[in-house]
Amino acid sequence: MKARLIGRWRQLPQRDRQLCGVLAVFLAVIVGVYGLWLPAQQRQAAAHRLYDKQLALATQLQQARPVRAAPVFDQPLSTRLSESAASAGLAVQQFDLDADGVRITLSGDAVKLLAWLNRIEHEGAVFQSLALDKRDASLEARLYLNN
Repeated sequence: MKARLIGRWRQLPQRDRQLCGVLAVFLAVIVGVYGLWLPAQQRQAAAHRLYDKQLALATQLQQARPVRAAPVFDQPLSTRLSESAASAGLAVQQFDLDADGVRITLSGDAVKLLAWLNRIEHEGAVFQSLALDKRDASLEARLYLNN
C-alpha cells in the first residue's frame, strides 16, 4: 500500500505536488492556530482574569479593618440587664434566672423598649426568644437570653 501511494505521488505532475505541499503547509498552520494557539491564548486570558480577581480580593483582605471586639463586662448579665432596664425607664415585671439563661418580662414606652433591646443586643446579648405585645399605651417584651 505504501509503495502504491509513493508511486501515485511520483506520477503527479511537479506543479500538483507543489500545490499539495502548499496546501499541507496551509492546513498545518490553520490547525496550529485554531487547534493549539487560540485555545492556549483563551486559557491564558482566563488565568489572568482569575489572578487579577484573586489579587483584588487579597488586597481587600489586607486592607480590611478588624471588627470592633465585644466589650468585656465585669458584672454578670442579670445585673447588667436589670440596671440598664431601670436606667432606660423600663418597668421590670418578672426576672428569672436558670442555669442556661435569663428570662425577663418588662414594659415601657415602645421607643425606649426597642432602643434598649437594640443596645443590649449590640453589647453581646444573645436572644433565644423574644415576644412583643402592645399593652394600652406601652409595649411589653418577654425575652429569654443566654448567659
